Amino acid sequence: MLQALLLGLFFQPIPAANASGIHTDASHTTGAWVPPVEGADESAVQEAFIPPSMPWSAAHRGIDIAAPTAEVVAPGGGEVTFAGVVVDRPVISIRHDNGLISSLEPIESDLAVGDPVSQGQVVGNISANQQHCDNQCVHWGVRKPDAWQIGSTLRDLYIDPAFLLGWSKPSILWPVHSDPPS
Repeated sequence: MLQALLLGLFFQPIPAANASGIHTDASHTTGAWVPPVEGADESAVQEAFIPPSMPWSAAHRGIDIAAPTAEVVAPGGGEVTFAGVVVDRPVISIRHDNGLISSLEPIESDLAVGDPVSQGQVVGNISANQQHCDNQCVHWGVRKPDAWQIGSTLRDLYIDPAFLLGWSKPSILWPVHSDPPS
């Protein structure tokens, strides 16, 4: 009870106004996004999205998609906001027109910050020197900047890229002490 009260004091849900650009109806996403691996479908997902319970919690903040070729394409049009190494992996990030940011790794790219990209454009190749999965894959994470309010701070909210492709549905949460209606 005390834990729930404390979480209620410090965790504020995202108001609908801050969630603009994130559709809750997957039919709106079909065609708006493409997988970063050309020709991939939901059977290519090697590891699914697992959201963090808090911004600093461990989680799998994206999906891993098997890649038969090394080429990686932009899942949506936008502008490169980062191209470099994070910890030990090459990463490229793209801010899309709706404000969401895609990060792709381990991707080696000749693109630079500020470069425009179009949906489906090749943005780089999977690094031959880095392995994220047992088989060649690309990790695709998507986040909405400053959409998660905790106390007086704003943090990025990670969302399931498979949802943007229409490969998954939004989660429905039920109260702890009740069952869903039959």
